[in-house]
Amino acid sequence: MTLKHVGKSYTRNDGVEKTTGSAKYVADMKFPGMLHAKVLRSPYAHAIIKSIDTTEALKLPGVFVVLTGKDVPGPFGVAVADQYPLAKYKVRYAGEPVAAVVAVNERVAKEALKHIKVEYEPLPFVIHPKDAVADGAPILHEDLMNYNVAPYVYPQGKNIYQHFKVRKGDIEEGFEKADLVVEGETWYPYIHHVQLEPHCAVAQYNLDGTMTMYSTTQAPFVVQNCINMLHDIPLSKIQVIVPYIGGGFGGKSDVTIEPLVSCLAKAVPGRFVRLLLTREEMFIGTNLGRGAYCKYKIGLSKEGKILAMQGESYLGSGGNVDYAVNIVTGMGLAGTGPYEVPNLKLDVYGVYTNTPPIGALRGYGHPEVHFPVERLLEKAARKLGMDPVEFRLKNLLAEGKVNGIGQVVKHDTGNVVLCAEKVAKELYKSPKPNKGDNILVGRGMAAYMKTPCMPTNVQSSVFLKLNADGSVTLATGAIEMGQGTYTVLAQMTAEALDIPYEKVNVTNTVDTLISPYEWQTVASHTTWGTGNAIILAAENLKAKLKESAAKVFNTDAENIKIEGDKVVYNDKVLTWGDLALGYKNPDGSALTEPIMGEGHFVAKGVQNPDPETGQGNAAADWTQGCIGIELGIDKTTGEVHLYRLINYIDAGTIVNPQMARDQVLGAITMVISSALTETLVFSEDTGKIRNNNLVDYKIVGIEDMPEEILIDFVQTPEESGPYGAKGIGEHGTVGTAPAILNAIYDATGIDFYELPVTAEKIMMALEGGE
Repeated sequence: MTLKHVGKSYTRNDGVEKTTGSAKYVADMKFPGMLHAKVLRSPYAHAIIKSIDTTEALKLPGVFVVLTGKDVPGPFGVAVADQYPLAKYKVRYAGEPVAAVVAVNERVAKEALKHIKVEYEPLPFVIHPKDAVADGAPILHEDLMNYNVAPYVYPQGKNIYQHFKVRKGDIEEGFEKADLVVEGETWYPYIHHVQLEPHCAVAQYNLDGTMTMYSTTQAPFVVQNCINMLHDIPLSKIQVIVPYIGGGFGGKSDVTIEPLVSCLAKAVPGRFVRLLLTREEMFIGTNLGRGAYCKYKIGLSKEGKILAMQGESYLGSGGNVDYAVNIVTGMGLAGTGPYEVPNLKLDVYGVYTNTPPIGALRGYGHPEVHFPVERLLEKAARKLGMDPVEFRLKNLLAEGKVNGIGQVVKHDTGNVVLCAEKVAKELYKSPKPNKGDNILVGRGMAAYMKTPCMPTNVQSSVFLKLNADGSVTLATGAIEMGQGTYTVLAQMTAEALDIPYEKVNVTNTVDTLISPYEWQTVASHTTWGTGNAIILAAENLKAKLKESAAKVFNTDAENIKIEGDKVVYNDKVLTWGDLALGYKNPDGSALTEPIMGEGHFVAKGVQNPDPETGQGNAAADWTQGCIGIELGIDKTTGEVHLYRLINYIDAGTIVNPQMARDQVLGAITMVISSALTETLVFSEDTGKIRNNNLVDYKIVGIEDMPEEILIDFVQTPEESGPYGAKGIGEHGTVGTAPAILNAIYDATGIDFYELPVTAEKIMMALEGGE
């Protein structure tokens, strides 16, 4: 099948709005009489709230209301109902909301916070997940075993809220047969998303009992459900509206400020209440990412075949967890990396820690476990005296092999072997360059795979409205947050309807009252899920065109042909526009109705994994790839200079190649940053984040990018995907860190197992010889 629009690098359809500044974001919105909120946050990582006095704050002119934990409902949570909009009797992380003020403006609200008196009794706290499960560790949630949890959540008590198991083969026999065993521990520190746009929500509780909220969320229907859970307002009376978002990276998919803003709005009926977080609050008062400690052991034959793998991983998940449960799942599903492991035992624990909550961050559990797997396999290849490329090719998953959760690899799963071969050919095509006596040059690679962690019955819906001029308006519940979703969806709509791309318009605002349902815009699943819904909607629209034309021509629908934007019966022709709003008889009476196509896609055949073994068809699809890095290290400073980046990825059919490259490079850039510079630093005395600003929290810039970048595709069509497409947005995060560290070893002979590997750490190791 020749494709007209899919596979073309169309320019972004939101580009003009965003580059000219005419695109509207939540923080741009102003409403008559709008009030402003500010939040008082805990200075302690763990403490009992002995008393709160708001008397003086309420006396300030311009203050409308002050709320504390006793004034708000709860608990709420999608997977684990473990949190309240404001802390009740104790706080579990520094930055947790304790009280909130609504005032005439931000200045008055901020001043009122100074007049709220809170008496705390500090408690011992834990930051590292390993410490949180140690004997004698302070317990964060004493009532954990009594919480309402989703059916796939298995709390263990103490600080462990989830335990995900993977069992395959005979682990003891596998290690007994091994000629070599390598083991090690890795630490992926707590990091931040650093979205350009901060969290913002504006809400009004209307006098008729309805609630309207504008939010920067990636998950408007989830927010709607949480508001319903808190206030018992019918879903039909809760309107969550999302315009463009200025970057999400997963950090706006977990529900954060919206429940609190809903409470504040309900306290001042009829008035809009706005909460816009500061950059500091983005660090201490919203979700963070990673925080994973892994301990792995791998057994191999002398020929280089993996015989057994055992992993024990702990995800530090913050004072409240909720969606971190699914990150734990992702760490289990992908815990082997893209390698065949016949004997496997993985245990992944979700652990409460006295940090801000850990939520979705681009990669979602997959970078955390690829880190130890790829680092240890590189070590194994060295010890066996094998070429690291040949070693990987010997063990990579391929058609007919079985992955860690028991799925047989099919042709359309993808070709990670070919990706690795292409990366290796490019990376090692010539000798290492000579960059001078002070520069150590190294090369490294890592293979990767990722699956979307989503409900087994994940749903996507779209409406295609046919307009009188023959153009089509696509309505979707998917969010545009900078990733180019609306351009890709427009391309697939044009393809499915066989009309010019320019005739497709995508609504740029999602409204839970009128937009078709979409689970949420996460998991790199929109192209796959919403794309499938578009194909179904297009078929539905064309069927309605044929039915309408059949009435006009007085024949059966099966006799009608659609040719481009024309409807044809023998020598009779109607345009789509003729039928769009309904066709009239010669006397003016209505003959047909307006035409709108509907498409509703539900994933089929995906199952919850067995709780004891992790086996089952729990992954809808896998996107696979390989990354290679060439870098240099300055022996006098320890600084890392990236020379070349090569990445081949098999994400099925690529809908828009240029935007796909941009997505892969964006994901890789985030992990270049977390591998070399990023980490959140916590005070040993209070547990507060010390580098909660963009001066002290270091991220890479354009000058830190590789000098040469090659990103290309191996396109194995995915059978379940629209036109063979599947997800690509997160996958560049998965293998980047170990590839960089493998290259650092190649340059220096020094192994690092903790991130970030800063220039200071490299200099210390070079000077110490470790």
